[in-house]
Amino acid sequence: MSSDDYFNLASVEGMANSLNRKWQVYPNDVIPLWLASPDFRIAPEIKEALHHAVDAEDLYYNSDDPTREAMAEKIVRVNGQEVTSDDVMISQGVEPLLWLAVMHACKEGDEVVMPNPMYNGFVHVMEGLNTKPVYWDLDYEDGYRFDEERLKEIVNKDTKLLCLCNPHNPAGRVMTREELKAVADIAVDNQIKVFMDELWEDIRFDGREQVTLATLNPEIEDLTATSWGVSKTFGVAGLYLGYMATTNKEMLADFKHEAHSLQRGSSTLARAAAPVMLDETLDWYRRDLITQLTKVRDICYKRLNEISGASFPVVEGTYVPFPKFDYGMTSEELHEYLIKEAKVALNPGSNFGPGGEGHMRICFATSEEIMNETMDRMERALSKLA
Repeated sequence: MSSDDYFNLASVEGMANSLNRKWQVYPNDVIPLWLASPDFRIAPEIKEALHHAVDAEDLYYNSDDPTREAMAEKIVRVNGQEVTSDDVMISQGVEPLLWLAVMHACKEGDEVVMPNPMYNGFVHVMEGLNTKPVYWDLDYEDGYRFDEERLKEIVNKDTKLLCLCNPHNPAGRVMTREELKAVADIAVDNQIKVFMDELWEDIRFDGREQVTLATLNPEIEDLTATSWGVSKTFGVAGLYLGYMATTNKEMLADFKHEAHSLQRGSSTLARAAAPVMLDETLDWYRRDLITQLTKVRDICYKRLNEISGASFPVVEGTYVPFPKFDYGMTSEELHEYLIKEAKVALNPGSNFGPGGEGHMRICFATSEEIMNETMDRMERALSKLA
């Protein structure tokens, strides 16, 4: 079966009845590209693993040891961090791990540094735990570069945690080794804990290197908890499967203590499917996924940059970049306008921190047909504003 059967067959009509929540929120005549959820078929190997687990009645309480062993093997092989299964914790996705990181590192009123813009789940955690978010501003005009001098200016004695996402959602950046080395040096010099979200590690373009921060030196490794997941690569967010590793035994013990009776890992079905998503079985899927995403990314880049008032950035990683729009509207007003006039739903930039105003996040994990139709609709609607 060709890769197009998995990555390029989606149509607006065909997706209208999809169980994907992205397609359920708005009326059927609206193309929804607001949620970071792909329009691709689930890999057959994943479905086979799930079917096998049900047939084997693997629905009781059971041990997560085999899954953590598979996760540790993947971290060693792919990320280059020498860990064992004892260094790994399973979670219901990445966000619970962020909560645990803040609870571990901070008390009420402490400062947490995060990039601006940033995935809005990070901001919600800070608000929920009464810590103070301090924004490390990333400049669109500067290519969303992670400027170490800006970071040095905002770090102080009250800074207890630094939260990063690499590849970055929604800037679409893959942090360079030099940028990460600067982060490591600042964190170590100031003894600041780091929570590093690498959920998007597979979604990188043009041969860019993924460097795991904790591998740079033993000192930053001791300060860092790194999280990963499978949902963005394989479209299985409904499995609620994430995992974290740290070689800092005290940190891991505290994570587990804080999670006791509240965050109980993931389901037996998710754990049964995990090995095929963590080993090399689905390398074909990863490869063909990037081929498809590159084609659709390039459609967005060409067509949006041809529209007066719109600007689409160079996307290095993720499939949820942050185009800029200059029409004298807030991002929320433009969101409503596009739904009404273009029948297209994007995610307002204001949801991603103060630096998001004037931007919209768009998910391009879809078919060429759907993206071209989206661009046709947006071009007609935005031409009325230019």
